[in-house]
Amino acid sequence: MLNILKEFLDPFLLIGLFLGALYFFFTATFDFWETRGVPFKKPTVLLGNFGPVLLFRKSQPEGVKEMYDWFKNERFFGVFRVRSPILILRDPDLVKSVCVKDFACFANRGIPINNSQDPLSGHLFNLEGRRWKGLRSKLTPAFSSGKLKRMFYLLDECSEEFQKLINEHACDGKTAVEVRELAAKFTIDVIGSCAFGIQINALTDEDSEFHRAAKKLSRPSYKATLWRMLRTAMPRLYKFLGVQVIDPEVTRFFKDVVSQMIRQRESSDQRRHDFMDLLVELKNKGSLENDTGSVVQSFNEEDVQAAKEIELDENSIAAQAFVFFAAGYETSSNTIAFCLHELALNEEIQERTKRDINDAITKRDGKLTYDAVQDMKYLDLVILETLRKYPPAPLLSRRCEYKYQIPGSKVELPAGMRVVIPIYGLHHDPDHYPDPEAFNPDRFTDENKRTRHPYTYLPFGEGPRACIGMRFALLQIKVGIISFLRSHGVRLSDKTVHPIKFSRRSLVTTSETGFWLNITSDPESC
Repeated sequence: MLNILKEFLDPFLLIGLFLGALYFFFTATFDFWETRGVPFKKPTVLLGNFGPVLLFRKSQPEGVKEMYDWFKNERFFGVFRVRSPILILRDPDLVKSVCVKDFACFANRGIPINNSQDPLSGHLFNLEGRRWKGLRSKLTPAFSSGKLKRMFYLLDECSEEFQKLINEHACDGKTAVEVRELAAKFTIDVIGSCAFGIQINALTDEDSEFHRAAKKLSRPSYKATLWRMLRTAMPRLYKFLGVQVIDPEVTRFFKDVVSQMIRQRESSDQRRHDFMDLLVELKNKGSLENDTGSVVQSFNEEDVQAAKEIELDENSIAAQAFVFFAAGYETSSNTIAFCLHELALNEEIQERTKRDINDAITKRDGKLTYDAVQDMKYLDLVILETLRKYPPAPLLSRRCEYKYQIPGSKVELPAGMRVVIPIYGLHHDPDHYPDPEAFNPDRFTDENKRTRHPYTYLPFGEGPRACIGMRFALLQIKVGIISFLRSHGVRLSDKTVHPIKFSRRSLVTTSETGFWLNITSDPESC
C-alpha cells in the first residue's frame, strides 16, 4: 500500500495527470461542430483557430480574411477561439437575420465587464439587455442631424486650425509627413471640443493630457491587447482575475475631466450645443429635447420604460464620454489616413474629389458649412469606398441569447454561442466587389449599390446595435479630408509603404508602419 502511495505521489506522475487534465479541458469541446454537421477547420490546442492572431503573427484583418476564405462555398462554418466554439457567417442573408430579423436573440455582444476595476467600461458599446436599451434610447437624439448641424461651428473652428498646420508642412518643403499622426491631432481636438467642451490644442501641444491619453489608448500593452481578444472566450477567468484593460491613469484622467465639466456646466447658463451639454441635460432632466424644442419620445413602449429605469450619474457620463473619445478619434484618424493614401495612389480620383469640395464651398461664398459638406457627393463615394477597403473593425460579434435554429438549415445553436460577422472578409469578397483590392468610389453610386446585397457593407455594423455615432464620425472624417484637400494635395513619398502592412497589435484596422506622404500646396497657399 505504501509503495502504491509513493508511486501515486511521484512528481512526474502528478505532472502527467495535471497535463492530461489540462489537455482534456482544452480539447473537450473540439467535437462541437463535427457532431452538428457544420464544416470546420481542425483547431490547435490552447489557441483554437486564432493562433496567428493571438500570437501577433498576423493582423486582425489578415486573420479574418484567411478564415473567411476557408469555406468559400458555405453559408457558415465553425471555428474555435482557445476552446470556445464560434460560428462565422458568410451569407449576407444570415448577417441580416442576426443583425435585424432575429435581433432579439442576438442583442448583446457578450463582452464581460469588470466595473470595479474598469469603471469606464460600462459604456453603450458593452452594455446589455434593458440597460443598453434604455441608454441607447436616451442617447439616440443626441446624434440627430439637427444637433450635429448646431455643433458644426466647433468642427469648422478645428478645421481652420488644422489647415494652418497642414499649410506649415506643405510650405516646409518635400519632407514626408505621417498623415495619421496629423489627422489624430485634428480628431483629438474635434472630440475634445464637441464631447468635452475643451479647447485641447492637440494640433500644437503634443504634451496635452488628452494627447497622452490618446497615445496610451492607441498603443496598449501586449497584455491588454491579448485580454481584449480573450475576454469573450474566457469570461470567467477574466472576471476572476479582475483584469483591467483600460490604463488606470487614463481612467482617472477621464473621470476628473468629466466631473469638472459637469460642475462647470451646471453652474453656468452658457450653452455650447456640444455633447457634454446634451449629457448634462440627460443627467438633470432624464430626456432630451428634439430639434423642434419638444421632448423626444419613443414610439416603442418597452424602450420608453427601459429609458425611465436608466439614471445617468457622473460615472455613466464619464463612460459614455470615454467611449466617444476612444472609439472616435483613432478610427476616424485612420480612415482619413487610409483615404489620403488611396488618393495619393489615384491622382485622377484626388483631383475629382478636390473639385467636388471646392465647388460646394464656392457656392457658399467660400465658407465651409454643414450644408456644403452634405453637397459633396463624390467625397461621399470616396469615403464609402475607403471604409469598404479598410473597415475600422475587421469583425463584429454577437452572443446567442437562447436556442436558435439557423435559417435554411437543421443546425441549432445553444444559448451563449458566439456568432462572428467577418466584415473585412465580406468587404473583400470578389463575388460582392469585383477586383476588391482596387480603389473604385463608383462602386457606391446608387445604380451600383442596387445590384449588391446591402448586408455586404458593414463599416458601422447594422440594425439596432449599429454605431450610434456614425453620422458624427462621417462628418468628422469629411471635414478632416476637406481640410487636407481644400488648398493642398497629397503625393507618394520615398517613405510611403504600399501595399499597406496592417498592425498586428491593434484591434482596429491600421498601418504597422504609418502613412507617409508628401503634402503639396496650391500656389496661393504659401
